[in-house]
Amino acid sequence: MLKESKKHLNDVNMTYWSHFMYASKVIFKLKKIELVLFVHMLLPAYFDKSASKQIIALAKLMEEKNNESI
Repeated sequence: MLKESKKHLNDVNMTYWSHFMYASKVIFKLKKIELVLFVHMLLPAYFDKSASKQIIALAKLMEEKNNESI
């Protein structure tokens, strides 16, 4: 498993800590989206397009990061 992890880090051109920080950033953004969706689920008048916009922005961020490693 350690070998596969090192290969992944090399493939994405990141150190362990830069990968850790990037993954933490993604998790934080996902948790924020989760909260927005939860509020929208209970009160549909709120955040009617926020989650969709945030998901698209996160997908773009991840796509750009993937393109950097190619």
